[in-house]
Amino acid sequence: MPTFPSISSASTDNVDQGSDSISLARADIKTTFDNVNSIITTYNGKVIVVTDESQSFSRQQYFNQATLTQSDSAGTFEWDLNTQQVAVMTLTGNAALNSPSNQQAGGSYILIVKQDGTGGHSLTFDGAYRWPNSVTPAVSTGINKADVFSFVSDGTYLYGSISRNY
Repeated sequence: MPTFPSISSASTDNVDQGSDSISLARADIKTTFDNVNSIITTYNGKVIVVTDESQSFSRQQYFNQATLTQSDSAGTFEWDLNTQQVAVMTLTGNAALNSPSNQQAGGSYILIVKQDGTGGHSLTFDGAYRWPNSVTPAVSTGINKADVFSFVSDGTYLYGSISRNY
């Protein structure tokens, strides 16, 4: 998302009394229009709402699905939660998932782990991933099988659960 534009507040000094002249308010009106135009340009005409109230949506909301790739020849995967809130990784050999970057407290994250056409590959998780009863689950090893991991973050750890063997 683009950076919010640098804008200044328009003064109301020349428009707060019935006797104020419109000619004195013109500079403030122009500042207001410039601010609005800057916001429209920054967000490419999309409506952005920031509120602390619950919202009702009239259309489906979703995250783009990203593909995780190995960061080295040892089968290590990196997961940037800032841009990959929902991610898929395909195991082509035994692999490791490093500590994720950019997790946010209260964030929800989904990881789909697939076996390739050979299957039988394992996945180890960094200590940033926490599991019920402190037992790290083993991924399904069948050919072309998939597991879905769901995580919630406290800002330090990702607390996970697994749905297996799709």
